[in-house]
Amino acid sequence: MIVKKELLSENLKDFMDYSVDVLNAMDGAPEHSVTQQAEVNAKIQNLKMYLDNLESSYNENTPQGNTGLATDTPPAIPDIVI
Repeated sequence: MIVKKELLSENLKDFMDYSVDVLNAMDGAPEHSVTQQAEVNAKIQNLKMYLDNLESSYNENTPQGNTGLATDTPPAIPDIVI
């Protein structure tokens, strides 16, 4: 199951690790059977999900990703419980 992580770096690592898996699966593409082609296509779809998680995580970590800054209102600071 593909789960978005809290940290941008963790999402980037997941994307890069899975990218290598997809590249390895693509090796020998001219000789792939229909089953192998379906497996690679499924991996590509999963890679898109990892990329979506990475994009979302990146945007959350930029000033423009905070909707408060886009509307000229200060961002909400969550309550801290100690």
